[in-house]
Amino acid sequence: MELSKAVRIDEDNPSIKRIKERCINCGRCKTICRDVVGINYDEKCKEAVCINCGQCILNCPVGALVPKYDYKRVLDYLHDTDKIVTISVAPAVRTSIGEGFGLEPGTFLEKELVGALKEVGFDYVFDVTFGADMTVMEEAHELVNRLKNKGALPMFTSCCPSWVKYLEIYHPDRLEHLSTVKSPIGIQSSVINTYFLKMMNIPKEKIVNVVVAPCTAKKFEIRITEIGMDVCLTTSELVLLLKESGIDITKTKPQEFDSLLSKGSGAGLVFGRSGGVLESVLRCVNYIITGEDKIIDSLALEENEKSGTINKATINIGPYKLRVASIQGMKNVEEVLKDLDSYDFIEVMNCPLGCVSGGGQVLNTISKMDEINKKRALSLEEDDKNNSIRFCYKNPDVIDIYKTYLDYPNSPKAIKLIHTNFKDRSSILREKSL
Repeated sequence: MELSKAVRIDEDNPSIKRIKERCINCGRCKTICRDVVGINYDEKCKEAVCINCGQCILNCPVGALVPKYDYKRVLDYLHDTDKIVTISVAPAVRTSIGEGFGLEPGTFLEKELVGALKEVGFDYVFDVTFGADMTVMEEAHELVNRLKNKGALPMFTSCCPSWVKYLEIYHPDRLEHLSTVKSPIGIQSSVINTYFLKMMNIPKEKIVNVVVAPCTAKKFEIRITEIGMDVCLTTSELVLLLKESGIDITKTKPQEFDSLLSKGSGAGLVFGRSGGVLESVLRCVNYIITGEDKIIDSLALEENEKSGTINKATINIGPYKLRVASIQGMKNVEEVLKDLDSYDFIEVMNCPLGCVSGGGQVLNTISKMDEINKKRALSLEEDDKNNSIRFCYKNPDVIDIYKTYLDYPNSPKAIKLIHTNFKDRSSILREKSL
């Protein structure tokens, strides 16, 4: 079949696969890629440069696009008695996994999910909100250092791999504005492969690290950056894994995350929705500068609930008037890049309303996606509000790892272990134009 109307999906794409027999050549995937996500098509480069976000999967009307499945490999690892298999759970997964078992969107299934993962055979079940809390600690201190020492401003968040890849391809001259902090999953894997293995006296060759995320781009991230995660499963893949293992998440015994990398703060949990990273970092920045606990609510979900938007605010913290923004979609990024001098700190998420609408989430009726994504986001928001710990710097596990291992945020040891570098990938555009 001639696929001229469809986005090209290369065979080596680590995130997305096209089932050719299902494709009706309707062109919706290209429309979403170009007009919603905001990937540039021009005379020289007529093919999409995939940023692995998977929004084409969610919007395909016939199911011709799917995540690149890796869950069979995970089942093989689980059956290998010589391996110790960990799994880390990203924040947004717990608000959507229930949809794969007939529950309402936004149903919060944290302990039930841990129970299901234990039942299927994972040796350790960790919470990525720990990694998110570490991201906040490092990013907040990095921002304060840039403010005090006239570093490159505005500082962009760097936890969305689709956004990072977009900047590396289209605007490599702006890479200095990215925070150097690894994504929560990157930090999680670094801590597991050093701190955790040492604490538990586990040889590196015996460990297999799996992460479950709402994001197809994380499959690209763990392959390209070699961050130490062996496999990334999407939420929809995890549903398949559990069902093929005969496990119904609605009937499992609730359990707690394993210690050392256990549940994070409310600040880490709201990473799963747009505006959450920005707010969480500002909570920590406020503490660093003023010594006070304060929930920064000027960019609360009520102000940030419309998908595909740019949300701006000025936040007063001590002597600083921080001009901040929360952006959804690369199309909106282009608008902000024209006026960088107007900002100090910018959160960027590729997907509408953030990770809750990642390309690896459970599929739903296309016309209801905005409503469903909002319910998922509200679920995270509610748990943050009810969380006994709402600030990353009050997370006991975070306090402990700095005390016993990393010394302090942005320390030489922290820079080496949980910060990273970015690269110019603009050559991809030249290759596509040939």
